[in-house]
Amino acid sequence: MEGAYNMLFLSPHKRASVPGMAVMFNKIQAMFPGAPFFYLSTSPWNVESSIRNFLIDYGFPDGALLLRDLDPRPKTFVPSGVQHKLEYAEQLMEDFSDMKFILIGDDGQKDPTTYAQIAKRYPGRILAIGIRQLSPRESSGSFGTVSGFSTTQPIPVTDVPVFTGTTGANIMKTMLPYLQQFV
Repeated sequence: MEGAYNMLFLSPHKRASVPGMAVMFNKIQAMFPGAPFFYLSTSPWNVESSIRNFLIDYGFPDGALLLRDLDPRPKTFVPSGVQHKLEYAEQLMEDFSDMKFILIGDDGQKDPTTYAQIAKRYPGRILAIGIRQLSPRESSGSFGTVSGFSTTQPIPVTDVPVFTGTTGANIMKTMLPYLQQFV
């Protein structure tokens, strides 16, 4: 419902990038030149041009968009965000079997537990996990919160190092020095 509201009523040009996130992505690209970027999103394909323009406007590295399709399977016509991300992660792990990955998401759409599942399913394939912590305003969404329910998640328990922060600059301060050992 919130996705439909955002798509129908909010201007894509009013969306702002998280401070420092594009800088962090570009520094990761400089550390690992030639490594592909995959932007795995639960957004539907019909907003692909808006997302691509957003990435260009804010200076994110070029990369493949992996957006959500409608699913013809019974009872899952619109797959869950977790299901979508796990299926794409599985496909990427198969297609790029010699590649190691850095997973970056936020704590508002079950990314912490989803990324912990990916790290557990593919030991040794995930170098690091970055989780942006949403502000209370961001985590409440457009329609408010349900009393006693939090939309953010705790940091996952995993063997892979998890780096957190409210901005790209916060995550970058700890994640990039750690990633330097793999360069």
